[in-house]
Amino acid sequence: MVRRFKIAQMLVPSIAICLELAAEALPERSSRPAQQEEITPELRLAVNRGFEYLTRRQLRSGDFDSDHPLAVNALVGIAFLASGHSEKAGGEFTEVIRRGTSALLRYQNSQGFFDDERSAMYGHGFATLFLAELYGTSEYRHREIREALLKAVRVIEGSQSRSGGWDYLPARQFGSFEASSGSSDTSITVCQTMALRAARNLGIGVNTRVTARARAYIERAQNKDGGFLYRQQGELSSFLFNSSAFPRSAAGTCILYSLGDYNSAKVRLGFEYLYKNYRMPWSNQFPYYAHYYCAQAMFQAGGKYWKEYFPWIRSELLGKQLRDGSWPNSLRENKTQCTAMALIVLQLPLRFLPIHER
Repeated sequence: MVRRFKIAQMLVPSIAICLELAAEALPERSSRPAQQEEITPELRLAVNRGFEYLTRRQLRSGDFDSDHPLAVNALVGIAFLASGHSEKAGGEFTEVIRRGTSALLRYQNSQGFFDDERSAMYGHGFATLFLAELYGTSEYRHREIREALLKAVRVIEGSQSRSGGWDYLPARQFGSFEASSGSSDTSITVCQTMALRAARNLGIGVNTRVTARARAYIERAQNKDGGFLYRQQGELSSFLFNSSAFPRSAAGTCILYSLGDYNSAKVRLGFEYLYKNYRMPWSNQFPYYAHYYCAQAMFQAGGKYWKEYFPWIRSELLGKQLRDGSWPNSLRENKTQCTAMALIVLQLPLRFLPIHER
């Protein structure tokens, strides 16, 4: 039985030469002044230490040590791609990425669903997003990646619920032990829409009716304060699930923007909600998940949102990095997942991934 995936679970050396070496280690993409201010030597050093930690956590199977290997494999892969690393021969971390990708591909069944019997549609969405970002970085096993990506996109399209969002499980025809309940979850929906957007960016056909229904769903899920609820009325009536919460509101705002809503009253209200709430206590249950989406939303918004948010989140993350290069897990998040998400957030200014472009 597929269990629901609940993305559940710095000391910065001050020696000048360490910072200089770190500043040289990550590839440069742009010399724009704003980027130079954002990518500090301390940040570069933290990213390099994070990559070293993740490399040590890779198992012989190619998986990265986690209770939810599929989702975490994908997030770790995205973290490496966000730094400009890829499967190209001769590159740094090439073998790490190739082994991780091979492990991820083994989880795809003949119907196209990525299934580790734990990560559910979360894992499928993250895996599809990773493959879409990977597909454009090199010609290595290009046909294999494309075929896997095409099948994964069809699973997402075919598993959309009647309400327009997605739930924990895919439709039964894709080989799941259980079928989707037909309801929708905001946090799972964002994983699928981000994956569809990344695939569409590559020129892969995505059913426009699917994206239109997804946008209508998330618009209905927005509360008057600009935040987003977990499930809509009729699916769950609990105040806990229908009030706004920062993690799912970050995801909801990201969905609107990813689906082409760049300047409506709804998306502006979503950005304002995030702007007012991003400094919330780090002790919430899913802080890395929340800021993984909040950072992408703020980056896309630009202006005052990004200018004020990024120095704050950079300082927060640099201060939380542990001696071994990892980031500590929160109450319900996994340490490897937290490290991957922290690295993705820190590298947004590098602009290596199409999904992170404004």
